[in-house]
Amino acid sequence: MSRVKKGNESLRILFVCTANVSRSYLAEMIMRHRLKENGLSHVEVSSRGIYAFPGSPPDPEMVRFLEDQGISPGEHKSEQLKEQDIKDADIICVMERGHKSILEGLFPSARGKVRLLSSFIKFGDNDDIPDPVGRSPYHYRLAQAQISMAVDGMIEFLKGRR
Repeated sequence: MSRVKKGNESLRILFVCTANVSRSYLAEMIMRHRLKENGLSHVEVSSRGIYAFPGSPPDPEMVRFLEDQGISPGEHKSEQLKEQDIKDADIICVMERGHKSILEGLFPSARGKVRLLSSFIKFGDNDDIPDPVGRSPYHYRLAQAQISMAVDGMIEFLKGRR
């Protein structure tokens, strides 16, 4: 695992999925909200896609979920993952094992920084968080629940590292 900063140093977390319109977007928005709720102002959050079409809007199902939770959906436009994003991040959370392999293959500097987001779920199994895009409402609810639980676990992890 990458170094965890303490004190006034900022910690940079990067969420990565395939297109940066659904899972990584949702994780970023929930994390921003939870950081504010918990007074963790030393943490910076961003999201990117391995195969993003830059400028694409977020998935309407994820926007609706955020609004239903009382979380601002923000003004998100998808962004393509770049080497500088990897270098700047302290912790990189991916949605699938395949994302980890791709990142570490394309960007050797990612090694040691990449974790499955689901590894932060208390009592979780380190499962992939499957892409719900184009699938049933069940798949959306599953991804939303997994991401929400993982972000909550990550907040607890960060609170223990202050």
